[in-house]
Formats: sequence, C-alpha cells, structure tokens
Amino acid sequence: MPVVLTAIVIVFIVAWFVCFACQSGVTASNAKLKLFVTEKRVYQGEGVNRKDIIYIFVIALIFRIAVYIASVVYLYIFSEETTFGFADFLSAWNRWDAPHYIDIASKGYAGCIQDGEHLFLVFFPLYPWLLRIVHVVINNWEAACLVLSCLAYAAGSCFFYALISEEYGKRIAWKSLVLLSVYPFSFFFGAMMTESLFLCTMMAGFYFVKKHNWLAVGLTGIFCSLCRVQGILLFGVAGVEFFVYYKPFEMFKQHKGKEFIKLLFTKGIFLFLIPVGNFIYFYINYKVEGNPFQFSIYQKEHWYHSTTYFTNALKEIWGQAFGGNTQNTMIASVWLPELVIFAVTIILLFYGLRRHPLKYTAFLFVYTIINYSVTFLISGGRYMSCAFPLFIILGEILDRHPKFYNMVVAVSSVFFAIYMAGYLSWKQIM
Repeated sequence: MPVVLTAIVIVFIVAWFVCFACQSGVTASNAKLKLFVTEKRVYQGEGVNRKDIIYIFVIALIFRIAVYIASVVYLYIFSEETTFGFADFLSAWNRWDAPHYIDIASKGYAGCIQDGEHLFLVFFPLYPWLLRIVHVVINNWEAACLVLSCLAYAAGSCFFYALISEEYGKRIAWKSLVLLSVYPFSFFFGAMMTESLFLCTMMAGFYFVKKHNWLAVGLTGIFCSLCRVQGILLFGVAGVEFFVYYKPFEMFKQHKGKEFIKLLFTKGIFLFLIPVGNFIYFYINYKVEGNPFQFSIYQKEHWYHSTTYFTNALKEIWGQAFGGNTQNTMIASVWLPELVIFAVTIILLFYGLRRHPLKYTAFLFVYTIINYSVTFLISGGRYMSCAFPLFIILGEILDRHPKFYNMVVAVSSVFFAIYMAGYLSWKQIM
C-alpha cells in the first residue's frame, strides 16, 4: 500500500509540473501533450458588488446563529439539569484547545504554564491576539471567542464567494460555499478555535492573488502565517500564480528577461512578506523558552505529534481503524473519516488538475500532505475543513450534475449534525 500511494503521488506531481511548465510559457513538445496540459475551462467568472458581499456576510452570520440554536436544543434534550443559562451554552463550546487560546489571550505565552512548562507555545498567536482586542468590547472571554470566530467565518465566506464567483460564476460560488458550510466538521468554524480565522486569512490571500495585488497578498500572508504553520503555503500559491500569469519562460524566449526581473523585484518581492508571520512565531518561542523551535519539542513530547512520511501516517490511521483494538467511538470520530477524506481528496485532485487553476490543486495537494504527515493525527477532519479547493472542485462537479447536489448537501448536513453532537458530548472530535 505505501508503494502504491507513493506512486500515485509521484504521478500527480509529475503531471502537475508538466502543466505548470506549459502554462508558464514552455512550449509542449507535441500537440497531444499540449492538449493534455492546457487548462480546460468551461465557465465564465462574474464580478460581485457590495450588495452581494453584504448578503453573503449576513447569511453566514445567520447560519452560525442557527447552528448555535441547534446546539442549545441538543443540550436541552440530553441534559438532566433543571436550569440552563447563557454560561452553560458558552461552556458547551469551550472544548479541547479552546481554553488554551483563552489562557494565552488573558495571560500571554509566558504566563501560561502547565506542569512547569510553556506547553501552549504550540498554538499560533493571531487568534489569541485578536481575541484580546475583541475582549475589550466583550468582557466575557468565551463570548468574545464565539464572536471572533463568527465574524472571521462571515468575512472568510465573503472572500471565498467573491473569489469563486470571479473564477466560475455566482452559481458555482454559492454551491461551493454551501458545501464548505455543511462539511461534517465545519461546525468548528463557529467554535473557539482557529479554523474560521485561518479560512478568512487564507481566502483573503487567494482573493488578492486572483487580483494580482501582490502587496496585499504579502500583507495578508503575514496574518495567515501568524494563524497556522500552513499559512506559509500562500507563498507557494502566489508564486505559482505569478509565474503562470507573467509566463517568464515565454518572456525570456522573447528576449524580455529584463522585464521579468523587474517584475520580480517590483511586484514579486512583496511575496517575501508572507513568512514574516512564521518568523514572529519563532521569535515568540525564542523569547519565552530560548529556542525558536521549542513548539516542535512540545508537540512531540506532550501531543505525540512528530513529522513522518505521509504513508506512515496513513498506515497508522488504517491500523487504528481496522486493527481490532480501537474503540468504536474513535473509529467513527477520527480514523475512518480521515481515511475517507484522504481518498476523496486524491480523486478530486486528479480530476481538478486540468479543469481548475493550478494554484488550487497545488494548495490542496500540499495542504493535504502536510496534514497527513504527522503521527497520531486526531484532528484531520477539522484541519481539512480549511482545504477549500475540495469544495470548489466538488461544487463544479455537482453544478454539472445537479441531481446529486441536493443529495450530497443533505448527507453532509446529517453528518454535520452528528459530529457536532459528538463534539458537544465530549467525544473524541477535536
């Protein structure tokens, strides 16, 4: 199985780079190859106006409120208590990593000590920093978390919709947004965690990449890489689009190499702002513990996460799911969904290679491999909620097969409700 998976990945990488080389201005050696690597587009983009953005923002907030109301109904039904207040509702959403973000926001990294160590250095700083700002207006930390997550999700939805609308039109943009919103683990967009903020910053970065506003990409990228380690992927995505758009190989063939070098130093230079967020995070680790990579030590020793080859991680997940010694709750909550998500992602990646811009398949591929390259992967379903090209590719497919769209949304919504109920019941959904 590892050999087969590696072979599949290698085939995809080779095919992707062939497409990238040709789209960057390298002439294919023969007509058949050029036909294969030429991007197959069948949709016309549509611009969005202020009314569209306001509508999406409001709908996104209403959806999150509806999810919270549903959670209250669930908590009432499965509670033996005689009272229920707003504090109980907030407490129900304060799960797993959420208390750590609140502690960082209220005490700072240096003030968060557990077992004599600064274990919470593993969490990136943007969410707790913004939480401190929101807390100035909303005095309750838990309520401030929910407000921050909801606003980030709504803003991210607007960037997502605007981006996809300009690529494929409003119809596909709407369907893709719905698929993203009812993904079984997307209730985390309203939780006290970083999913919604990472989605927001990444979608803003992609939107500016689409607009070829490289300064805005660089500035947005700082926030994105301050939110999660995967934020650095925006640098690669922007680089792909930069080369595909300006076609440097073609420019050099036309003896316009100096013009491309000028573009690189007047526009492309802004992309190097993106890793600044990562360096800030490393500095925090250094300031608190004297080691810029202290977070990796804590991840390995406390959370049992260490980097490994992705097939090793998948082998571990497979063993946990079908090894016979795992509790049913862990199989259904963690291991089986991760296997299904990975398989679906690989299928959609190959499908999307020609039909979708290379920046989407590049991001989805690398983001997936990174997420599946750690040991004891217990949050894969949550992490993949931000693998947004999945929902773009699926939205485009279902737009051409509308009979299946409602079925997919319905099935996904059912699992959304099931996994959210499990999360609220302290099951291993984290």
